[in-house]
This record gives sequence, structure tokens and C-alpha cells, in this order.
Amino acid sequence: MSQTTKLITGMGAALVDLFAHVSEAELAALGSPKASMSLVEPARSDEMQKAVHVHESQPGGSIANSIAGIAALGVASGFIGKIGDDALGAVFTDAFTRANVRFPVTPMDALPTGHCLVLVTPDAERTMHTVLGASVTTDTADIDAALLADTGLLFGEGYLWDSPSARAAFLAAANGVRQAGGKVAFSLADGLCVTRHHADFMALLDSHIDILLANEGEITALLGTDEPDAVAEKLAAHHLLAAVTHGAHGVHLYAGTRRAHVPAQNIAADEIVDLTGAGDQFAAGFLAGLHQGKPMEDAAAMGVDAASAVIRHIGPRPPLD
Repeated sequence: MSQTTKLITGMGAALVDLFAHVSEAELAALGSPKASMSLVEPARSDEMQKAVHVHESQPGGSIANSIAGIAALGVASGFIGKIGDDALGAVFTDAFTRANVRFPVTPMDALPTGHCLVLVTPDAERTMHTVLGASVTTDTADIDAALLADTGLLFGEGYLWDSPSARAAFLAAANGVRQAGGKVAFSLADGLCVTRHHADFMALLDSHIDILLANEGEITALLGTDEPDAVAEKLAAHHLLAAVTHGAHGVHLYAGTRRAHVPAQNIAADEIVDLTGAGDQFAAGFLAGLHQGKPMEDAAAMGVDAASAVIRHIGPRPPLD
């Protein structure tokens, strides 16, 4: 796969992440299951923000983070998503402007920009509380025809299936990109999302996607196992390339009967600052490598490099430099 004159365009939630360091006791007092992602109402988010010290805000959203990483790797990129006409929407848009990511969007008045309060414990684990806001309102009218025509690889996420309009928009965009000779990549998002939409995601394996990205929990939710031999057997019938990350045990790659394993980097515990965005940046490096025509093993090594770099600092995106 080599379409370097075309864009990698992501479609997903446009969110702003609000970071706060908390102790284990403070996290427990807030009643949040550690390492979970919970959807909350704006009032609950405001209440939690008052109980902690938010020390940093950064534009986020899983696919948006990956697109920022792809842009940082020098690959032309774009994004399809929805924001509110507010200060957080400006934060999100300005970051893409600085990164030279094409983001044709009309902010909406009815809902605020989505945001996520990220509570980071001393072990660098994160617990997330998300206000979806405008981010779930993406629909086919938000697809910019010029952007889609310039797209060689479309990247979507499982969370789109939680919004009927966003799901329809992604499927329409995916059909357009594939009909024009491009490829479609899809991230399973999280295990609970896979459980909610299991039948639809299984159908996607044979219809709208060419590249599947998942971690061990997500692939278990989809296929009932994360054991590499069993995963290889279950995926062999599907005509796609799959990358399944296993944390410190690296990433397993599956493409029909072809398989490969790329090890993780050996990083000292005291170098790990924040695990937020590791999966997003693996996807960035991996998809950028594939888009540039690299073999899947080399592309996965790029993904491992990107993930290893992002966990050494706060936040899910690489610095612009």
C-alpha cells in the first residue's frame, strides 16, 4: 500500500482532554473504577473538576490523537468530526491548524464541545470521564466532498456505532473511499463497545474495512480469544490486515495466512509518565507506515516507536516538534 499523495483522514469524536493527577485514595473517593472510561453528564464533569486540580488541557479523542500523530510523522492528513461553538472547540481546531491537518467543520450552537476528564494515578494509569456533547452529532452532511476525494486511507473507530448518524456517515465515507481505490482502517475502540455492537463489527470484517486495529481485550471481546494461534485461525477467512497489541508483549500481525510479531520496546518504569494515547500513537505510526508502502512488520515497528515515545510525557499526542 503506497498512497503518499493522498491523505489519511480520520473520523471520530472531537474531544478536549482535561488532565488531573490524583492519588489512589482520591480516585476511590470519586467512585470511579480504575482504568475505566465512563460517560457522564456535563454537571457531573463540572462537579468532578472542582474536586481535583486540572493542570493541563489538550485536544483529544482517540482517532483525532492518531491523526495528530500521523501529521507529526509528516503524512498529509485530515479529520471529520463535530465541535461546539465554544472555547474548547477553538482549542481543538487550533491544534489541528498548527499541525496542518485539514479539518473543514461548522461548529454547532446546540451542544458543547465534547471533553474528557482524565484522572492520572501515580502508576501512570488513567481513568476517564467523557462528556460527549457535539462529538456524537456527526452525520453525512459533515463529510466534506473535497476532503474525501483527497483521502487514500480512512480511519474510523468503534465508538461511531454509538451514534446512528455518525455510523451512517462513516459507512458512506468508507464506501466512497474504497470505490475510489482507497483503503479503510477501523479501531475497535474498547471491549464494551465491541460487546454492544458485536454483530455489526463482525459484519464489517467482510464488508467495509481493510485494516483492523485492536488490543488484547478488544480482540477477545470480538473473537472470544486473544491467543495468537486462535486469533490467526479466526481471522484467516477474512481478507484484511489486523494488528493486535499486547502491551509489553508487543504486537501480533495477521494478514490471511501471513503472521508476524513485533516486540515492544524495553522501557524503564521510571520513564513512563502517562499511558494515555499509547494505542492511539501505535495506530498513527502503523497506518503512516502502511500508507508509505512499508511492509507490515516495519509499519508496526513505527507504531511501537510512536507509542513508546508518547508514554514518556503527559498527554496523548506527540509535541509538534
